[in-house]
Amino acid sequence: MGAAPPQAQTPSLTVIPSSGPRGTVIIIVGENFTGNGSVANGIAIDGVSTGNPLFSLTTDGNFVYNGIVVLAAGTGPKAVTVTDSGGLTGSATFTVTRPTITLSPATVTLGETVTIAGAGWVPLSSVFITLDADFREVAASFATVDATGGFATTMEIPRAVGIGKKVISFEAADTSNLGNTAEARELTIPAPKITISATEAVVGSTVTLDASAFLPNSALTDLSIGGLDVGEGVPTTDSVGSLTVSFTVPGLNGGQIVSVSIGGTTITMALIVDNSTVPPVSDPAPEPVASQTTEVFADLISNGGNLIRIFRFDNATQAWDFFDPRPEFAGANSLTTTVPGDIVWVNVVTRQDFQGGTLSPGWNLVSLK
Repeated sequence: MGAAPPQAQTPSLTVIPSSGPRGTVIIIVGENFTGNGSVANGIAIDGVSTGNPLFSLTTDGNFVYNGIVVLAAGTGPKAVTVTDSGGLTGSATFTVTRPTITLSPATVTLGETVTIAGAGWVPLSSVFITLDADFREVAASFATVDATGGFATTMEIPRAVGIGKKVISFEAADTSNLGNTAEARELTIPAPKITISATEAVVGSTVTLDASAFLPNSALTDLSIGGLDVGEGVPTTDSVGSLTVSFTVPGLNGGQIVSVSIGGTTITMALIVDNSTVPPVSDPAPEPVASQTTEVFADLISNGGNLIRIFRFDNATQAWDFFDPRPEFAGANSLTTTVPGDIVWVNVVTRQDFQGGTLSPGWNLVSLK
Protein backbone atom coordinates (compact mmCIF):
# COMPACT_ATOMS: atom_id res chain seq x y z
CA MET A 1 0.00 0.00 0.00
CA GLY A 2 1.23 3.50 -0.77
CA ALA A 3 1.90 6.17 1.87
CA ALA A 4 -1.03 8.38 2.83
CA PRO A 5 -0.88 11.84 1.26
CA PRO A 6 0.22 14.58 3.67
CA GLN A 7 -2.66 16.43 5.24
CA ALA A 8 -2.89 20.14 4.61
CA GLN A 9 -1.97 22.28 7.60
CA THR A 10 -4.61 24.52 9.06
CA PRO A 11 -3.85 28.25 8.63
CA SER A 12 -3.22 30.08 11.90
CA LEU A 13 -3.63 33.78 12.61
CA THR A 14 -2.32 35.98 15.41
CA VAL A 15 -3.40 39.58 16.07
CA ILE A 16 -1.09 42.02 17.92
CA PRO A 17 -2.35 43.56 20.15
CA SER A 18 -5.31 41.34 20.88
CA SER A 19 -7.48 44.10 22.34
CA GLY A 20 -7.92 47.87 22.34
CA PRO A 21 -10.35 50.68 21.52
CA ARG A 22 -11.71 51.43 18.08
CA GLY A 23 -8.93 52.94 16.02
CA THR A 24 -6.25 50.56 17.32
CA VAL A 25 -3.66 49.73 14.66
CA ILE A 26 -3.00 45.99 14.63
CA ILE A 27 -0.39 43.64 13.18
CA ILE A 28 -1.64 40.36 11.68
CA VAL A 29 0.74 37.38 11.60
CA GLY A 30 -0.31 34.40 9.43
CA GLU A 31 1.16 30.93 9.05
CA ASN A 32 0.39 27.85 6.94
CA PHE A 33 -1.52 29.67 4.23
CA THR A 34 -1.09 28.90 0.51
CA GLY A 35 2.60 28.84 -0.39
CA ASN A 36 3.56 31.65 -2.77
CA GLY A 37 -0.04 32.76 -2.68
CA SER A 38 -1.40 36.24 -2.09
CA VAL A 39 -4.10 38.16 -0.27
CA ALA A 40 -6.07 40.87 -2.04
CA ASN A 41 -9.00 42.47 -0.26
CA GLY A 42 -9.08 39.36 1.88
CA ILE A 43 -8.86 40.80 5.39
CA ALA A 44 -12.12 41.31 7.25
CA ILE A 45 -12.93 42.46 10.78
CA ASP A 46 -16.30 41.53 12.22
CA GLY A 47 -17.35 40.45 8.73
CA VAL A 48 -16.50 43.80 7.12
CA SER A 49 -13.74 43.90 4.51
CA THR A 50 -10.87 46.26 5.18
CA GLY A 51 -10.13 46.61 1.46
CA ASN A 52 -6.48 45.78 1.94
CA PRO A 53 -4.16 46.03 -1.08
CA LEU A 54 -2.53 42.92 -2.57
CA PHE A 55 0.36 41.37 -0.66
CA SER A 56 2.25 38.14 -1.28
CA LEU A 57 2.81 35.12 0.94
CA THR A 58 6.10 33.27 1.42
CA THR A 59 6.79 29.84 -0.02
CA ASP A 60 5.68 28.45 3.35
CA GLY A 61 2.47 30.43 3.23
CA ASN A 62 3.47 32.87 5.97
CA PHE A 63 3.06 36.64 6.20
CA VAL A 64 3.19 39.66 8.51
CA TYR A 65 0.81 42.50 7.66
CA ASN A 66 1.01 45.90 9.39
CA GLY A 67 -1.29 48.86 9.59
CA ILE A 68 -4.83 47.51 9.83
CA VAL A 69 -7.05 49.91 11.79
CA VAL A 70 -9.86 48.33 13.79
CA LEU A 71 -13.08 50.24 13.14
CA ALA A 72 -15.60 47.60 14.18
CA ALA A 73 -18.81 48.85 15.72
CA GLY A 74 -19.58 48.12 19.34
CA THR A 75 -17.35 46.58 21.97
CA GLY A 76 -16.48 42.97 22.67
CA PRO A 77 -14.76 40.18 20.68
CA LYS A 78 -14.54 40.69 16.92
CA ALA A 79 -13.44 38.06 14.41
CA VAL A 80 -10.42 38.96 12.28
CA THR A 81 -10.26 36.74 9.16
CA VAL A 82 -7.78 36.44 6.30
CA THR A 83 -8.61 34.56 3.06
CA ASP A 84 -5.81 33.99 0.53
CA SER A 85 -5.75 33.35 -3.19
CA GLY A 86 -5.89 29.59 -2.61
CA GLY A 87 -9.11 29.83 -0.65
CA LEU A 88 -7.51 29.15 2.73
CA THR A 89 -8.94 31.16 5.63
CA GLY A 90 -7.48 31.84 9.06
CA SER A 91 -9.23 33.49 11.98
CA ALA A 92 -8.28 35.27 15.21
CA THR A 93 -10.10 37.42 17.74
CA PHE A 94 -9.60 41.10 18.55
CA THR A 95 -11.56 42.44 21.52
CA VAL A 96 -12.78 46.02 21.15
CA THR A 97 -12.62 47.68 24.57
CA ARG A 98 -14.17 50.85 25.92
CA PRO A 99 -11.75 53.47 27.28
CA THR A 100 -12.24 54.71 30.83
CA ILE A 101 -11.85 57.80 32.99
CA THR A 102 -11.49 58.04 36.76
CA LEU A 103 -11.90 61.08 39.01
CA SER A 104 -10.41 62.21 42.29
CA PRO A 105 -11.43 63.32 44.83
CA ALA A 106 -15.00 62.01 45.09
CA THR A 107 -16.40 65.21 46.63
CA VAL A 108 -15.42 68.76 45.66
CA THR A 109 -16.59 72.32 46.19
CA LEU A 110 -16.65 75.17 43.71
CA GLY A 111 -13.15 76.39 42.90
CA GLU A 112 -11.48 73.10 43.78
CA THR A 113 -9.58 71.07 41.19
CA VAL A 114 -10.52 67.60 39.98
CA THR A 115 -7.94 65.20 38.56
CA ILE A 116 -9.17 63.21 35.56
CA ALA A 117 -7.19 60.11 34.57
CA GLY A 118 -7.84 58.18 31.36
CA ALA A 119 -6.87 54.66 30.31
CA GLY A 120 -7.40 52.48 27.26
CA TRP A 121 -7.57 55.29 24.68
CA VAL A 122 -5.97 55.29 21.25
CA PRO A 123 -2.30 56.16 21.80
CA LEU A 124 -1.22 59.69 20.84
CA SER A 125 -4.80 60.78 20.17
CA SER A 126 -6.81 63.62 21.69
CA VAL A 127 -9.74 63.38 24.10
CA PHE A 128 -12.48 65.97 24.65
CA ILE A 129 -13.74 66.15 28.25
CA THR A 130 -16.96 67.88 29.28
CA LEU A 131 -18.40 68.73 32.69
CA ASP A 132 -22.19 68.71 33.00
CA ALA A 133 -24.31 70.09 35.83
CA ASP A 134 -28.10 70.33 35.94
CA PHE A 135 -28.31 68.83 32.43
CA ARG A 136 -26.11 71.47 30.84
CA GLU A 137 -22.46 71.72 29.88
CA VAL A 138 -20.57 74.12 32.14
CA ALA A 139 -16.92 73.41 31.30
CA ALA A 140 -14.77 71.54 28.79
CA SER A 141 -11.13 70.78 28.10
CA PHE A 142 -8.83 68.64 25.93
CA ALA A 143 -6.32 66.00 26.97
CA THR A 144 -3.52 64.41 24.94
CA VAL A 145 -3.17 60.65 25.21
CA ASP A 146 0.31 59.23 25.73
CA ALA A 147 1.91 56.27 23.94
CA THR A 148 0.38 53.79 26.39
CA GLY A 149 -3.20 55.01 25.90
CA GLY A 150 -3.42 56.98 29.12
CA PHE A 151 -3.70 60.63 30.13
CA ALA A 152 -4.01 62.76 33.24
CA THR A 153 -5.41 66.27 33.36
CA THR A 154 -7.16 68.60 35.79
CA MET A 155 -10.26 70.77 35.70
CA GLU A 156 -11.39 73.44 38.16
CA ILE A 157 -15.03 73.32 39.22
CA PRO A 158 -16.41 76.66 37.93
CA ARG A 159 -18.96 78.97 39.55
CA ALA A 160 -21.32 78.09 36.69
CA VAL A 161 -21.99 74.75 38.40
CA GLY A 162 -23.92 76.68 41.04
CA ILE A 163 -24.18 75.96 44.74
CA GLY A 164 -26.31 73.44 46.56
CA LYS A 165 -26.00 69.71 46.95
CA LYS A 166 -25.88 68.12 43.52
CA VAL A 167 -24.16 65.51 41.40
CA ILE A 168 -22.04 66.60 38.46
CA SER A 169 -20.79 64.33 35.68
CA PHE A 170 -17.71 64.17 33.49
CA GLU A 171 -17.83 62.70 29.99
CA ALA A 172 -14.97 61.97 27.57
CA ALA A 173 -14.83 61.16 23.86
CA ASP A 174 -12.04 61.06 21.30
CA THR A 175 -11.84 64.03 18.99
CA SER A 176 -11.62 61.90 15.81
CA ASN A 177 -14.46 59.98 14.18
CA LEU A 178 -13.54 56.72 15.89
CA GLY A 179 -16.51 56.91 18.23
CA ASN A 180 -14.74 56.01 21.47
CA THR A 181 -16.49 57.30 24.58
CA ALA A 182 -15.93 56.58 28.24
CA GLU A 183 -18.68 55.84 30.70
CA ALA A 184 -19.59 59.09 32.46
CA ARG A 185 -18.25 59.52 35.99
CA GLU A 186 -19.92 61.52 38.74
CA LEU A 187 -18.81 63.70 41.65
CA THR A 188 -20.80 65.18 44.51
CA ILE A 189 -20.99 68.90 45.24
CA PRO A 190 -21.92 69.39 48.92
CA ALA A 191 -24.52 71.89 50.06
CA PRO A 192 -23.35 75.12 51.73
CA LYS A 193 -23.10 74.78 55.48
CA ILE A 194 -22.01 76.66 58.57
CA THR A 195 -20.62 75.33 61.84
CA ILE A 196 -20.04 77.25 65.06
CA SER A 197 -17.53 76.56 67.79
CA ALA A 198 -20.22 76.30 70.49
CA THR A 199 -23.88 75.36 70.67
CA GLU A 200 -24.22 77.29 73.94
CA ALA A 201 -22.46 80.56 74.77
CA VAL A 202 -22.65 83.25 77.43
CA VAL A 203 -23.20 86.91 76.66
CA GLY A 204 -19.95 88.64 75.77
CA SER A 205 -18.10 85.46 74.83
CA THR A 206 -16.52 84.91 71.42
CA VAL A 207 -17.85 82.30 68.99
CA THR A 208 -16.06 81.20 65.82
CA LEU A 209 -18.09 80.45 62.69
CA ASP A 210 -16.86 78.36 59.75
CA ALA A 211 -18.65 78.49 56.39
CA SER A 212 -17.97 76.11 53.49
CA ALA A 213 -19.25 75.23 50.00
CA PHE A 214 -20.47 78.77 49.28
CA LEU A 215 -19.67 80.70 46.11
CA PRO A 216 -15.93 81.47 45.96
CA ASN A 217 -14.79 85.06 46.48
CA SER A 218 -18.21 86.18 47.70
CA ALA A 219 -18.99 88.68 50.46
CA LEU A 220 -20.50 87.89 53.85
CA THR A 221 -23.40 90.34 53.71
CA ASP A 222 -25.21 89.32 56.89
CA LEU A 223 -24.15 87.78 60.19
CA SER A 224 -26.79 88.13 62.88
CA ILE A 225 -28.07 86.51 66.07
CA GLY A 226 -31.71 86.89 66.95
CA GLY A 227 -31.91 89.65 64.36
CA LEU A 228 -29.01 91.63 65.86
CA ASP A 229 -26.13 92.34 63.50
CA VAL A 230 -22.87 90.98 64.94
CA GLY A 231 -20.74 91.15 61.78
CA GLU A 232 -17.64 93.28 61.43
CA GLY A 233 -16.40 94.52 58.07
CA VAL A 234 -17.13 92.67 54.83
CA PRO A 235 -15.12 89.43 54.82
CA THR A 236 -15.21 87.27 51.68
CA THR A 237 -14.97 83.57 51.02
CA ASP A 238 -11.74 82.16 49.64
CA SER A 239 -11.17 80.54 46.24
CA VAL A 240 -13.06 77.39 47.29
CA GLY A 241 -15.99 79.10 49.02
CA SER A 242 -14.80 78.85 52.64
CA LEU A 243 -14.76 81.51 55.33
CA THR A 244 -13.94 81.76 59.05
CA VAL A 245 -15.10 84.66 61.22
CA SER A 246 -15.58 85.33 64.93
CA PHE A 247 -18.28 87.34 66.68
CA THR A 248 -19.18 88.47 70.18
CA VAL A 249 -22.42 87.09 71.61
CA PRO A 250 -24.81 90.03 72.24
CA GLY A 251 -27.05 90.57 75.26
CA LEU A 252 -29.78 88.07 74.45
CA ASN A 253 -31.09 85.03 76.29
CA GLY A 254 -32.28 81.56 75.35
CA GLY A 255 -32.39 79.91 71.95
CA GLN A 256 -31.43 82.27 69.13
CA ILE A 257 -31.09 81.90 65.36
CA VAL A 258 -27.67 82.55 63.85
CA SER A 259 -28.17 83.72 60.27
CA VAL A 260 -25.40 83.89 57.66
CA SER A 261 -25.76 85.26 54.12
CA ILE A 262 -22.94 84.79 51.63
CA GLY A 263 -23.21 85.47 47.92
CA GLY A 264 -26.99 85.51 48.05
CA THR A 265 -27.31 82.23 49.97
CA THR A 266 -28.60 82.27 53.56
CA ILE A 267 -28.00 79.49 56.09
CA THR A 268 -29.28 79.45 59.68
CA MET A 269 -28.60 77.43 62.80
CA ALA A 270 -29.42 77.62 66.51
CA LEU A 271 -27.33 79.02 69.36
CA ILE A 272 -28.38 78.99 73.01
CA VAL A 273 -27.39 82.24 74.73
CA ASP A 274 -26.88 82.38 78.50
CA ASN A 275 -26.99 85.87 80.03
CA SER A 276 -26.85 84.70 83.65
CA THR A 277 -23.09 85.07 83.72
CA VAL A 278 -20.88 87.48 81.90
CA PRO A 279 -17.24 86.69 81.19
CA PRO A 280 -14.93 88.63 83.51
CA VAL A 281 -13.26 91.66 82.02
CA SER A 282 -9.52 91.25 82.06
CA ASP A 283 -7.42 93.89 83.76
CA PRO A 284 -6.06 96.50 81.38
CA ALA A 285 -2.46 96.16 80.40
CA PRO A 286 -0.16 98.23 82.62
CA GLU A 287 1.03 101.54 81.28
CA PRO A 288 4.58 101.37 79.93
CA VAL A 289 7.25 102.79 82.23
CA ALA A 290 9.09 105.87 80.98
CA SER A 291 12.88 105.88 80.91
CA GLN A 292 15.34 108.73 80.56
CA THR A 293 16.36 109.20 76.95
CA THR A 294 20.00 109.39 78.01
CA GLU A 295 19.66 105.93 79.59
CA VAL A 296 17.92 104.33 76.61
CA PHE A 297 20.50 105.63 74.15
CA ALA A 298 23.52 105.47 76.48
CA ASP A 299 25.43 103.00 74.27
CA LEU A 300 25.09 105.27 71.23
CA ILE A 301 26.05 108.40 73.18
CA SER A 302 29.13 106.80 74.74
CA ASN A 303 30.36 105.38 71.43
CA GLY A 304 32.50 108.35 70.44
CA GLY A 305 29.53 110.59 69.83
CA ASN A 306 27.92 108.16 67.35
CA LEU A 307 24.44 109.50 68.16
CA ILE A 308 23.66 112.75 66.34
CA ARG A 309 19.98 113.41 67.03
CA ILE A 310 16.59 111.75 67.79
CA PHE A 311 13.12 112.90 66.69
CA ARG A 312 9.71 111.61 67.86
CA PHE A 313 6.25 112.65 66.63
CA ASP A 314 3.54 112.64 69.32
CA ASN A 315 0.16 111.69 67.82
CA ALA A 316 -1.69 113.04 70.84
CA THR A 317 -0.21 116.55 70.68
CA GLN A 318 0.65 116.52 66.96
CA ALA A 319 4.06 117.91 67.92
CA TRP A 320 7.66 116.89 67.30
CA ASP A 321 10.11 116.32 70.17
CA PHE A 322 13.85 116.00 69.76
CA PHE A 323 16.96 114.99 71.65
CA ASP A 324 20.52 116.12 70.86
CA PRO A 325 23.27 114.64 73.08
CA ARG A 326 25.58 117.64 72.77
CA PRO A 327 25.88 119.62 76.03
CA GLU A 328 24.84 122.88 74.44
CA PHE A 329 21.38 121.39 73.69
CA ALA A 330 20.72 120.14 77.24
CA GLY A 331 18.29 122.94 77.96
CA ALA A 332 16.56 122.74 74.58
CA ASN A 333 15.87 119.00 74.40
CA SER A 334 12.14 118.21 74.59
CA LEU A 335 12.49 114.41 74.26
CA THR A 336 13.74 113.75 77.78
CA THR A 337 11.96 110.41 78.34
CA THR A 338 10.76 107.53 76.13
CA VAL A 339 8.58 104.45 76.65
CA PRO A 340 8.56 101.05 74.93
CA GLY A 341 6.61 101.29 71.69
CA ASP A 342 7.67 104.84 70.89
CA ILE A 343 8.44 105.30 67.19
CA VAL A 344 11.52 107.49 66.80
CA TRP A 345 13.92 108.62 64.09
CA VAL A 346 17.54 108.04 65.10
CA ASN A 347 20.48 109.61 63.25
CA VAL A 348 23.91 107.97 63.75
CA VAL A 349 27.36 108.42 62.25
CA THR A 350 28.42 104.79 61.94
CA ARG A 351 26.81 101.37 61.95
CA GLN A 352 25.99 100.11 65.46
CA ASP A 353 23.85 97.42 67.08
CA PHE A 354 20.87 98.72 69.09
CA GLN A 355 18.07 96.87 70.95
CA GLY A 356 18.48 93.66 68.96
CA GLY A 357 18.76 95.40 65.60
CA THR A 358 21.38 97.31 63.66
CA LEU A 359 21.42 101.03 62.93
CA SER A 360 22.92 102.16 59.63
CA PRO A 361 24.71 105.49 59.05
CA GLY A 362 22.08 108.22 58.64
CA TRP A 363 18.46 108.22 59.73
CA ASN A 364 16.82 105.03 61.06
CA LEU A 365 13.15 104.49 61.97
CA VAL A 366 13.03 102.50 65.24
CA SER A 367 10.27 101.11 67.48
CA LEU A 368 11.71 101.21 70.98
CA LYS A 369 11.59 98.16 73.20
